[in-house]
Amino acid sequence: MLPLKRCTACQHDLPLQAFDRRRHYVKSGVRAACRACTRAKARARRQEQAAPPDRSKDAVRARTRAAIARGLLVPAPCAVCGDADVEAHHPRYDGDDAWACVEWLCRLHHAARHGRRPWTRQLDLLAPPTTPTTPTTT
Repeated sequence: MLPLKRCTACQHDLPLQAFDRRRHYVKSGVRAACRACTRAKARARRQEQAAPPDRSKDAVRARTRAAIARGLLVPAPCAVCGDADVEAHHPRYDGDDAWACVEWLCRLHHAARHGRRPWTRQLDLLAPPTTPTTPTTT
């Protein structure tokens, strides 16, 4: 009689030949789940990962760079301070014209615009530098 092992996934008692070998970290020398369950889990994971991630931001940014290179979109000075060294800030990424809907901001003000979100600390860039105060003795 062949030794049997219970699959942790399907709960069936199967012969050891129905399991993939696993030489380290297990006493029995085989995986906890049978081959069929292991393959089904791997197949489901691959299908889940096959769904393309949301690339709308990347597409809008690429289209903006292409429009700048072609001369269709001309960078303007920073909308806040007037600095000529600017970055394109996209307030929204939905719609067909999102690539052209940009706000030109210098690096400091662009970081500050994103720093308004509570999970970033970039707003500290705009804080005035603090000078240590020395106590005056009289």
